[in-house]
Amino acid sequence: MRSATSYFNFTLLRKNLSRFWPIWGLYGLLWLMLLPVNILVNGEYMSRVDTRIIPLGFLTGSFSTAAVFSFFFGILTAMAVFSYLYSSRSAAFLHALPMRREGLFLTNYLSGLAFMIVPNIVVFLVSVVVETAFGILVFSSLFTWLVVTCCLNLFFYSFAVFCGMFTGHILALPAFYGILNMLAAGLCYLLQNMASRFLFGFTGATWMEDVATWLTPIVFLAYHTSIDYGTKNTEACFVGLGYVFLLALAGLIFVGLALAVYRRRQLESAGDVVSVSWVRPVFQYGVAFCCAIALGTMFDNIFSSLLPSSAWVLLVWMLVWGAFGCFVAAMLLRKSFWVFKPCWKGCAVFLACLTAAMCLMELDGFGFETRVPSTAQVKSVFISDIETHPDDNLHWTTYGISDPELIEAVTELHQRIVEEKGWLEETANTRTISWVSADSDGLDLQTEGGTDLRLKYVLNDGSVMERYYYLPVTTETLEDSNSPDAMLQALLNTPGLSEDMYLGGVAEDDRLVDAVLTNVWQAGTSRGYYTEEYLPAEALTELEEAVRADLAAGNLGRRYLLEDRERLENCCYCDLQLTYRSAETAKESQGVKIPSTAPAGSVHQASTYTITITLQKSAANTMAVLEKYGFDPDTMLLSQAQRQLADN
Repeated sequence: MRSATSYFNFTLLRKNLSRFWPIWGLYGLLWLMLLPVNILVNGEYMSRVDTRIIPLGFLTGSFSTAAVFSFFFGILTAMAVFSYLYSSRSAAFLHALPMRREGLFLTNYLSGLAFMIVPNIVVFLVSVVVETAFGILVFSSLFTWLVVTCCLNLFFYSFAVFCGMFTGHILALPAFYGILNMLAAGLCYLLQNMASRFLFGFTGATWMEDVATWLTPIVFLAYHTSIDYGTKNTEACFVGLGYVFLLALAGLIFVGLALAVYRRRQLESAGDVVSVSWVRPVFQYGVAFCCAIALGTMFDNIFSSLLPSSAWVLLVWMLVWGAFGCFVAAMLLRKSFWVFKPCWKGCAVFLACLTAAMCLMELDGFGFETRVPSTAQVKSVFISDIETHPDDNLHWTTYGISDPELIEAVTELHQRIVEEKGWLEETANTRTISWVSADSDGLDLQTEGGTDLRLKYVLNDGSVMERYYYLPVTTETLEDSNSPDAMLQALLNTPGLSEDMYLGGVAEDDRLVDAVLTNVWQAGTSRGYYTEEYLPAEALTELEEAVRADLAAGNLGRRYLLEDRERLENCCYCDLQLTYRSAETAKESQGVKIPSTAPAGSVHQASTYTITITLQKSAANTMAVLEKYGFDPDTMLLSQAQRQLADN
C-alpha cells in the first residue's frame, strides 16, 4: 500500500515545544515581568495614563524592547527548530520520514513562530486581567502592544529562517543574520566615507541613505515609529502601525523565499558555510568587497599619521584587504587553507575591477567634481557651515540666496574652487590655525585658518545638488581677489546680504521694543569696568533706521574669515541686542498678563525674539545715533583691538 505523506506533523510540533522550552519560557518570563508583574506590583500607584503609555513605550525606536526581543529570540528560535539542517545525520533522518519537504518546513516554522506568539497572547490576557482588577484597564494600548510585537516577531524570525536556508553551519547562521540586518546601513556609511576620499566635494548621497534606511530594520523602526502624546498624555497613541505591517508583509515574503530555497536544498550541504551553489561566488566576492572598504578604511585611518592622506594610499589598503577577504572566504567555502592556486584568477579579476572603479571616481570619470550649475539652472542656493567673525547671530548660519546676481557670484566661487582642486585637496589634510604677535603694537593677529563650506543648490527642475569643501584662509590669499577664500568673504559682504540675514525674519508689523548695548566701557577709579546699557524708548525708531541703513550699505554686519587687523580694529567688543515683539504671536498671547513693572526686555518670551549684531566702527549712522544718546564711540564702545591692548 502507498504510504501517505503529510503536510504537517503535530508530533514534531509537540517535540519542538518540549525540547526547546527554555527559549519560549525565557521569552514569556521577560514579558511577564515587564508588563503584568510590573502593573501588579505598582498598580495601586498607577493611573490610566500610566497604563496607556507603558505598553506603548516598549514599541518605539531603534532599540525598543519589542524590537530587541524579536531580534534575539528570532535567531535563537530559528537556530533551534532548524538545527537538524546543520547535521548530516539529522537531516537525512528527518527527510526520510513520510512527510513532504513543505510539511517539514511548515511544521518547524510554525512551531518556532509559536515560541513567541503564544507567550505574547498569554502576557496580553494576563495584563488585561491585572489592569481590570486595579480598574485601570486601557485595552487599546495592550492590544496595540500585542499586534506590533507579533508583527516584529514575524519579521525577525522569518528573516532568520530565510538566512538559515543559505547555510549548512549553525554558527554561520547568527553571523549571516546579524550582518545582513545591518549590511545596508554599514555599506552606506562606508561607501560614502570612501566616496568623500575619491570625489572632491562629495557630501553624501541622499538616495543611498534613503535606501539604506528602508533596508535596515532597526533604522527603519527608528524613523517610522513613535508615540504621539497629543495635547494630553491621555491621548497617547502609537504612530507607525502601517510601517510595522509592512515589515510583517516582508516577513511573509521571506518565508515564501525560504520555502523555495528549502525545496531545492541539497542535504549534503550540511556543514557547509554556504549551502546554495549559486550564492557561493556572491558570498566570496561580497566578503572581499566588504573587507576592502571596511578594513581598508580602518587601516588607512590607523596609519594616517605615518602615511600621506591620499586616495591612492586608501586604494592600496583596499586592494590588500580585498585580496585577504577573497582568500578567507574561499577557505571557508572550500574548507581548506590551500586555495591560492584555484582562486587567484578570480581574485585578480576582482581587484582589477575594484581598481578600475576607484580610478574612475578619482579621475572624475562621471564629471561629478567639475559640475557647476549655470545661474539659469538654479532656483536658490544655501551656503552653510561657514565660521565667520564676529561672534553674533551670523557666526554660524545658513545663507539662503535667491537673487540671480548673488547666485552668479556663488557659481563663480564654486567654479574657482573646482579649478583649485589640487591645492585645496592637499591643504584640507593639514588644517591649521596660527597666531602671531605683531611687533609694532602688540596685537595678536590670526594669519592662517580655514573654514568649511557647504553648497546646496535647489535647481529649477526640483532636484538638489550638494557639495562640501574646506577652504584654507591666510592673510596672503585674502589679498588675492581671485582666491576662493577672498571671493567667499567678498560674497558674504555684498551690501544688503547681511541685512537680509539679520533682519529678514522681522515681519512688517513686528515692533522693536528693546535695544541693549553689552560690554559698554565705563571709566572707573581703577581700570574701569564693562556694563550693559538699555537705550531709551525714544531712541528705538531712530536706531532701527540707522542700523538698517548701515546694513544695506555694507557698513555694518561685515564678516571676516580671519581675526586679522581689519577685523580687530573695525569690530567692537560691544554687541547691539535688538528685541522685537512679534505681532502674530502677540495676538495669540493676549491673555497672558505681564506685570506693569516689567521692563520691555521681559516681555512674554513667546511673543518676542532677539537679534544680536556686533557693532562696527564703520557703521557711521548707527554710531551717530548712539553718540547722540550719550555713548561715546571712542571711549565707551571699544574695538576688539582697543580691548585687547587695554587687557594687556
